[in-house]
Amino acid sequence: KTMLMVSGGIDSIVAGYMAVKKGMTIEAIHFAAPPYTSDLAVQKVIDLLETIVPYTEYQAINLHIIPFTEIQKAIYDNCREDYCITIMRRMMYRITEQVAKQLNALAILNGENVGQVASQTLESMATIEDVVRMPVIRPLATFDKQDIVDVSRKIGTYDISIRPYEDCCTIFVAKHPVTKPRLDVIKRSERNLDDCIDELMKTAIETTEEIKINAH
Repeated sequence: KTMLMVSGGIDSIVAGYMAVKKGMTIEAIHFAAPPYTSDLAVQKVIDLLETIVPYTEYQAINLHIIPFTEIQKAIYDNCREDYCITIMRRMMYRITEQVAKQLNALAILNGENVGQVASQTLESMATIEDVVRMPVIRPLATFDKQDIVDVSRKIGTYDISIRPYEDCCTIFVAKHPVTKPRLDVIKRSERNLDDCIDELMKTAIETTEEIKINAH
């Protein structure tokens, strides 16, 4: 069993499809930021998962929706702007690992692709992944974007992924995110969250919404 970090984009659902085809069972986790993101953004994720459910062994996927707004606001209020996306991803990884352990999942799975965006340089991946002990599987790490698009068209997710409803990763983005983040700078910046982050993460996990997505 693996924990799929799923957004409304093209990549993560293709990563989920590839994992399922390999025989993995997936639990999906999605970070929502209401009111900055709409219910349509969540519906987009549900529709994407419904598309790959038929490929799964149990004909069902459990989706765990994490309310992430307060954590994002705390990060953007207290941390260096160019490091915010890196710190945000580190918080997502921490939460994903905690939920994965509760569900007895063995690895984290996502659609990260080397060099595609600022948080996916090798330096960024290393500093983000530093917060978890669980293996991180990236089926699309070395794919060209066109190859990913081709798979998404083949499995019927492309047209859903390009619907214009943004998720929390696209709304809270710094103008100039760092591409080679330094761990010492990150840890210094994260200390500004010491008085609130544990409670915010605990609340987010405790108020997770769960949806069971079945094959039609």
